[in-house]
Parts: sequence; structure tokens; C-alpha cells
Amino acid sequence: MQWPRISPVRKDSKSIALLALFSAMVIILEAYPILGVTDIRTVGFFTLDPTGIPLVIILLGLGGFHSIITIFIMWVSIAYRGKIAGATFKGVAELLTILGIILAKRITRRRGMSEWTEVFVWVVTASLFRSVGMFFATLILAPYFHAATFEFALADAILYFPWNIVQACINVIGGVLLYKAIPIELRLQAGLGEDINQDVSAIEKLPQDEIPEAKDIGGTEPSKER
Repeated sequence: MQWPRISPVRKDSKSIALLALFSAMVIILEAYPILGVTDIRTVGFFTLDPTGIPLVIILLGLGGFHSIITIFIMWVSIAYRGKIAGATFKGVAELLTILGIILAKRITRRRGMSEWTEVFVWVVTASLFRSVGMFFATLILAPYFHAATFEFALADAILYFPWNIVQACINVIGGVLLYKAIPIELRLQAGLGEDINQDVSAIEKLPQDEIPEAKDIGGTEPSKER
């Protein structure tokens, strides 16, 4: 599997439709949490949830710009319900995670790493970005939104630090596993993947009897030489 690379912003109708679909998933996960299943309470006000998984899938399938757009959509959907503070904390945390993965993709680019070594670097970088970034963000946002003292904000920042690492791991590993679970023929048809053209070339090199969806991909039956 060839991992996606940094690419220009995709503006075609198929990409926009996919962005809308995954954004709707993020909104539903935030609007209708299931306690103990999709919303696991840990310490304080911190909960573990799968909201960031679709964001990682968007990053892998459509690119970083689209995932950041979805984070903004998520922020609006939460803030619209009067939870501006929660929306801001959540938005900053998910943005830091995505930025960490984007940086990791640049670090691992053209270094000949195996795909799971790349994923390991992504997890480490995303975890550092999210945990360290949210440590300082809490020191700023907690006094602003909750009128907390510096000591109280510092205690919260320390308390949530390890849980931000756990959430980043869930997002990256969950997103990668679900993206890899999508059959390559379906990714080709949906247009997922920043290196989609390379995937097409790889498919074309396979014998026809090993491509069960060859007819659907091209739209017509493959021509037979006589």
C-alpha cells in the first residue's frame, strides 16, 4: 500500500460529496454520543470518543485541507448548541492531532520506511502535538472560558495530558485501520487517496482474473485481445 502524500487541494464534485459524508459522520458522533460506547468518561470533563477517526480518514483519503475544513464544521456544530468552550477545546485538540500527522508525513516522506513504521511515527508525532499543545492551550483557555485560576488550569493541564495521548492514538490507529479496511477497488471508485493514480497503475498491472471489480472500475468490460 502506498501511503498518501501532500497534494493540491481537491475541488472536484466527488471529493466535495465525500467531504460532506464524512463531516456528517463527525457531526452525528458529536450530537448523539452513546455513553460508555462512543463517549467514555475518564477524569474531570475529559471523554474518549471516536470523533477524530473520520478526520484521519479524510486526511488519508482527501488531504489535510479537507480534514481541517471538517474540524471547523465540527466546531460550528458543537458551538451551535451553546457549547462554545467545549467546541473550542475539542477543535484545538483535533487540529493539533491532524497537524501532527501532516508533519509526520513530511518527516517520513521518501525515507523508505515500511508502512507500519510510518504509522508509528504518525502516532508519536500526533500524540506529542496533541498532548503538549493542549497542555499550553488549557493554561490559556481554562482561565478565559471558566475564569479558572492559573493553579487550577495547571492542574487540569497535567490531569488531561496522558489522556490526550490516548485519544491521539485512538484517532490515528483507528483511522488508519478503517482506511486500510476499505477495498482498493472501492477506494478507486470513490476517489479516495492522494496517490490514487498510483493505485490505478498498480491495479492495471494485475491479471484480469485477480481484479474482481475490473468491470465496474472502468465502467465497461475489459477488451479481449484476439
